[in-house]
Amino acid sequence: MMPRPYYSEQDIRKRQIDTLKVFNDHVVEVTENSEYRVEFVADGKNMSLSVVLSPEFPNEKPSIFVNPPVPHPWVGENSNQVIGAPGLLNYTPHSDVGRVVQAIIREFQKSMPKLPNSEETVKSSDTSPQSHVSGQSLMFPELNDWSIEELQDILENTDLQDKIIEVNPQIIELDLETEELMTSIEQIAQENIAKQQMLDDLKTEVIDRISTIVQMKMNFEEMNRKHQKLSQMYDPYKIRDYLKVAALKADEESEVIAEQFLTGNMPVETFIAKFAEKRALGQARRAREERLGHQLQQLDIATTTRLTPPPKNYKMREY
Repeated sequence: MMPRPYYSEQDIRKRQIDTLKVFNDHVVEVTENSEYRVEFVADGKNMSLSVVLSPEFPNEKPSIFVNPPVPHPWVGENSNQVIGAPGLLNYTPHSDVGRVVQAIIREFQKSMPKLPNSEETVKSSDTSPQSHVSGQSLMFPELNDWSIEELQDILENTDLQDKIIEVNPQIIELDLETEELMTSIEQIAQENIAKQQMLDDLKTEVIDRISTIVQMKMNFEEMNRKHQKLSQMYDPYKIRDYLKVAALKADEESEVIAEQFLTGNMPVETFIAKFAEKRALGQARRAREERLGHQLQQLDIATTTRLTPPPKNYKMREY
């Protein structure tokens, strides 16, 4: 398995801020690395979300405020802070703040309430159970047909609240999306595991090829050294020089034999045999040296003629 890269808390914080810009348009940085404004249009009205990131973010969920304030089940009572969004309620350090903000904007665009006027402001001071539940009808429209007693029972009975939440279309859709995402993640993980063996095989093959190349390189270098040594040993120019030296050596040895004969240190029969042998050897080496030198001279002339370009006024003979 390949090692996973290490990310610091600052890297994770920056990545979260990047998701805010990826999943949403019109993101304005109010305070660097701390506060951002996301502008959007809902029901023809210009609105925005203020996203405030504490120093503990992303370990601590962001604070999100809607402007202008609107009555909505996700918005806190008598405030403009978004507190009831599923993405905030279920927030973890692994959540994407960009997706959380995107879901909030889509909710406002889908069920945008009317902005409060003076008459609605007066009604908002009503503390009856009906006034508390009226905002919930945006997410739970079936509550509009229920009586105040039934709504009061719901407020007092957590089992009924859980049952209503379980059959809510938005919650069901969110659960389905979560399940699809988990299935996709599991599928990708299984594909990665399945590809691990192939990756290991390829890695082994690459290592084997590298070993083969290294061995071939070593063999090539050894053979190249031998080639250079043999090339120097059997170079025709050096052979010519060796023949010349050998011929001179044979002449010198014949002269030594002659001196020994003249001084009376060698009988006639021995002198004649050795002197004739050395003279013949020297003449043979000199003849080979001259013949090889002549061949090399012709080779040099032919090579020079082939490499020399013809004169400008040269014309090929026509036949």
